[in-house]
Amino acid sequence: MFYIIALTLLVLGAGGLTRVWLLKRRRERIYHLLEQSSQQYAFIPQDNTTPVERIMRKTSRLVSWTAMLDKNIVAKALTALALTMLLFLIDVSGIYTFSRDILFLCILSVVVVVILLPNLLKEMTIKKHMKRISDDLPFVIDMLAVCVQSGMTIEKALRYIADNTYAINPNIATLFDRAMLKTEVNGINAALEQLYEEVPGTEVRMLCSTLQQSIKYGSSIYQVLIDLSKEMRELQLLNTEEKVASLSAKMTLPMIAFIMFPLLVIVAGPGFIGMVSMWSK
Repeated sequence: MFYIIALTLLVLGAGGLTRVWLLKRRRERIYHLLEQSSQQYAFIPQDNTTPVERIMRKTSRLVSWTAMLDKNIVAKALTALALTMLLFLIDVSGIYTFSRDILFLCILSVVVVVILLPNLLKEMTIKKHMKRISDDLPFVIDMLAVCVQSGMTIEKALRYIADNTYAINPNIATLFDRAMLKTEVNGINAALEQLYEEVPGTEVRMLCSTLQQSIKYGSSIYQVLIDLSKEMRELQLLNTEEKVASLSAKMTLPMIAFIMFPLLVIVAGPGFIGMVSMWSK
């Protein structure tokens, strides 16, 4: 009876998901027709993703896949349904027999994981890429300083770095390439301002501010870039020292749990057992 009820619910759920998918496809066709006929873009669903996420989608398949799954409710539901069916097949085929409570907990865990995991993976991957951008940016600034010292303008130097650093760090190359496209339309100041606002990294904003100040006042940029890369390396070294200093505090609880208590049992255990045996006599 339990399997019949469960299969009935799964069939009803699949029917509901199919209906939702058909309605979504119909709504998308209506939006497309409205766009072609009247050009009223207010009826088109807006993409609320951040600029950093859109940039990371171009360079990371994991970010692209998790972002798609996170925003697509139908895909989440179909994934949860497929995993639930897999659990039922494992149970029915006898590979592993679940009790009703365990099966319910497994299904509930699958639903929770499918709902929460894509966004968590996306945020973790974006933070990882931003950390890599911050780590590699001092070397890129050194390259930028060398290009400027050789006679290139800032625009030419940024374009050169965007074209030649994709194999080293595709995220930095994509950021600079996007800035150069903006430069061709509105100029270097607007491109740097947009890059400053869109990318939350401290190092990227320091670079944008430095370049903007140099362009505004016409000062020499080579030594400023060298000093900036040196300052960024010092900041990275300070962050590493802070993490090392915090390890002692983080290791206190594990040491108490896994060293002090077992040592206490080893030292005091024989005496306690002897006292108990003496009192029992």
